[in-house]
Amino acid sequence: MYERIRVYRAKKMLDALNSESKLRILRRLLESPASATDLANEFGLTLPAITLHLRDLEEAGLIKIVEVRKGKGRPAKLYALRSRRITLNIYLDELLELPGEEELDSLVREYVRRKLESGLRKVSVSDVMETLSISRTAAAAVVERIQAEPSTLIEAIGDRIMEGLGEVNTTAELVKRLRIDRYWISRALESLEARGLVEVRGGKVFRTEGGKLGGLDSGDN
Repeated sequence: MYERIRVYRAKKMLDALNSESKLRILRRLLESPASATDLANEFGLTLPAITLHLRDLEEAGLIKIVEVRKGKGRPAKLYALRSRRITLNIYLDELLELPGEEELDSLVREYVRRKLESGLRKVSVSDVMETLSISRTAAAAVVERIQAEPSTLIEAIGDRIMEGLGEVNTTAELVKRLRIDRYWISRALESLEARGLVEVRGGKVFRTEGGKLGGLDSGDN
């Protein structure tokens, strides 16, 4: 079962190992941990380009964050190799069955759309299979994509939260009204609070003055 569920990561790993830019990053991380800024300066690449490579390498399971340095501005994440040894044990037919990146993005968006309409409890392979009527391999890829990059789901939940704040003011009521698991509600509220759109105090959620999301005026309580 492990090979089936992790086949998407295997594909990401193979793609990463076929990229000279990503191999340069891996060679550098063999020496010592480094931040995105360190790598951008050393390789003469833009920070967004390096950040994208690092995200792909992390999603492939080849690197990990080993330290977060705090200082002025955003905290600096230090990346290191997860292991110096790579072992792949996958079914080739399942690897070839995986959807392409654009199709996978489309499946993730459709899954999120449907679950926000019907209610979301736990993102699982079986639930994705049932919701989208797709194969286990494709469903596993959708789950791994959401786990690695949950922003699509979190932002969509954030939109729903902002739409309902005129009537709903507590976390518990949001969970009940939106039929979304408390974990995902909390993740979405953290994102909204970090963006200055809401404030959470004592289990209650308040719009902040001037905060906007999806064109909605967030100044009303």
